[in-house]
Amino acid sequence: MTTQDLSAASGSIESVGIPFPLAYDLTATVPRQWERFDNFDTELADAAIYVIDREGILVWESIGNNHQHYVKADEIIEQLESING
Repeated sequence: MTTQDLSAASGSIESVGIPFPLAYDLTATVPRQWERFDNFDTELADAAIYVIDREGILVWESIGNNHQHYVKADEIIEQLESING
């Protein structure tokens, strides 16, 4: 989830064929509820990756130590594959 408005990017998102919905929250309600907003004085949602299974259970997370947190795609895919068994 991002707090940036992605509505203008919808054509680009569709053109690359992302097979899942991308969420954005301009009010930052969700990042604030998860205490993942502005922890690094950026006025943005913190860099974090969450994998939530189909039952809505958080099964993996990677939370950054700064606003430049990065997780390699291979690591995220591995986590996703582990829940799809």
